[in-house]
Amino acid sequence: MASVHIKERSKVMYRGLETIRRGSTAECIKDIFTIHFPDASSVLDCTFGAGRFWKWDHQLEVVGVDIDPPTTDPRCIRGDYRDLPFPAGSTDVLCFDPPFIFTRGLRAVIGTKRFFMGAEAAKYEGRRWSKEQLTMPKNPEELLGHYRRIFEQRAIARQGLILKGQDLVVTKNVDWWSFNVFNLGKELGLGEPTDILIQHSPAYRMRDPRWKNQYKFRRAHCIYIIYKW
Repeated sequence: MASVHIKERSKVMYRGLETIRRGSTAECIKDIFTIHFPDASSVLDCTFGAGRFWKWDHQLEVVGVDIDPPTTDPRCIRGDYRDLPFPAGSTDVLCFDPPFIFTRGLRAVIGTKRFFMGAEAAKYEGRRWSKEQLTMPKNPEELLGHYRRIFEQRAIARQGLILKGQDLVVTKNVDWWSFNVFNLGKELGLGEPTDILIQHSPAYRMRDPRWKNQYKFRRAHCIYIIYKW
């Protein structure tokens, strides 16, 4: 009888990892590797930035690429994710999270240091924007082309691919980034993604009091799409 009670109690205590993660980027990446890439030993983060993905306890060999590295982290090299200088099978997992922002309200709130909304690029050349910033995707359609380029380079990874992005409201319309990526993956022969993880953001910018008019429900989340092969 006692053993039965122990088993029942253990079932209640075990919650597991859920689809919606209320936590940091690093915690989300940790969850993804725990479930989907537990045997991975190396990873290529082709939009490394400040290395937020890897601020958790791990034994991964991390190599980062960034067109405008904002960090002195020795793991990160200068490079363009549209033309990665790595041969096929050179890492276990490939990660991609490009900086982009197309929503004017968000641009006003969080600034534009590493993001580019983009009107006419020439208008900003040599003024507010660096050449690196001018290479950032300027609208949702162009952003999807950047994801296409990463899909085309997927052979670099032996085990799989992690994509991060967000469904956005752009000029009162919704850009369904997640559905667009799903369809792009099918078009390129990857089929359905293996899994998704939704991260709920507690960031203050999602509740900024300067926003007076609301046209759609706010996208206080981002999505991680996982492919394995």
